[in-house]
Amino acid sequence: MLTALALGLGLALLLVSLGLLDGGHEQTIADGVRFGPGHVVVQAKGYQDSGSDELLLPALDVANIENFLQTGNIRHVVRGISPRLLATGLMSTSASSAGVKIVGVIPEDDRAVSLIPQRMVEGTYLSSNDKLSGVVVGDELARKLELKIGSKAVLMTQSLRPSGAATANGDGDEMQSTLLRVSGIFRTGIQGIDANMIYLPLPAAQALLGVTGDQVTQVTLLLAQEGDSPMVARALRKQLAGEPVEVLTWRESLPMLAQILGLDHAFNYVMNGVILAMVGLGILNTILMRVLERRYEFGVSKALGLRPRQLALMVIGESLALTAISLVLGLALGLSVQHYFATAGLDLRWVFKAGLPPALVFDPILYSRLSADRIVWSVSIVFAMATIISFYPALKAAQTDLPDALKVV
Repeated sequence: MLTALALGLGLALLLVSLGLLDGGHEQTIADGVRFGPGHVVVQAKGYQDSGSDELLLPALDVANIENFLQTGNIRHVVRGISPRLLATGLMSTSASSAGVKIVGVIPEDDRAVSLIPQRMVEGTYLSSNDKLSGVVVGDELARKLELKIGSKAVLMTQSLRPSGAATANGDGDEMQSTLLRVSGIFRTGIQGIDANMIYLPLPAAQALLGVTGDQVTQVTLLLAQEGDSPMVARALRKQLAGEPVEVLTWRESLPMLAQILGLDHAFNYVMNGVILAMVGLGILNTILMRVLERRYEFGVSKALGLRPRQLALMVIGESLALTAISLVLGLALGLSVQHYFATAGLDLRWVFKAGLPPALVFDPILYSRLSADRIVWSVSIVFAMATIISFYPALKAAQTDLPDALKVV
């Protein structure tokens, strides 16, 4: 029973670990893409490397993208489309000033793609009925600039399309400024967003930056399933072939997030391997001791005509029966714990009592997600490990020598 419990506990730990790993990664990806550029992003060629505000998508390409995503099988996998205009600026109040990242959005479209509208702590998110002067800011930025709902702030930035007169006179890009009124304050828990990002209605951002027509920096896509990202990206690349645009999946637009998840996967597999190795050594020790303590029984059986191969098969059969009991115990325990974490979640807020770290891109409550494939894979790994481990004790049983084994000490 101790051996069965040890093996069952190993399987349970494997199931719980994989469930939390997959759930955490799924949650991290979902939050990362909805705080960032989505599952798939279309932007001007070279923007990913340079980040230049001057690189804008032509209005015709934006229209082609939106029309294409409403046709065929693509429309069934796309949950939301949000054109965005990105720039940098300086926001000032009587209290202080701070550099900000300007995000111009269509409020109704952005609600289907971004998590910002769900993270409002004061006021309301943007709407198409808002005046052009409405702005939504992060709580850390609001604290620094002493902003409240209804407060006014001045936003200064460079025009992305300077006037002909300014260019002719050699003055370069024009500086633009506008007076904004705070309509909402959000909190994401991510310092880089809460302290730097502001959201404006797209027409207001275009007017401030001097952008004509429907030009935007990028078109962000949110999909029903993350696994559809490569397929949608390939379809868009084919549709926009020859255009000066780049179509990136979230792994390409958020390479650091993809690398962190890959390292986390590798570390988790190493830890699971260590757990299974420790459990396997314990099982090997138990089965081997059981075989060595029964040398007299094996000697009697061999003297009565039992062949070495039959002795080995008997030990392997006993081990497989023990493994079957262990798998039942492990599945019962592991799936029970996994079900709890899948419904109630694993609350990590107690780990960060002083506040969540700035680099945290996911919610502090992790929900387990364990697929049937993961369960089958885990059971197969544990069963194969236990079966292989039983071969050596079975070989020792088959090598029982007569008449030494019949000596009674």
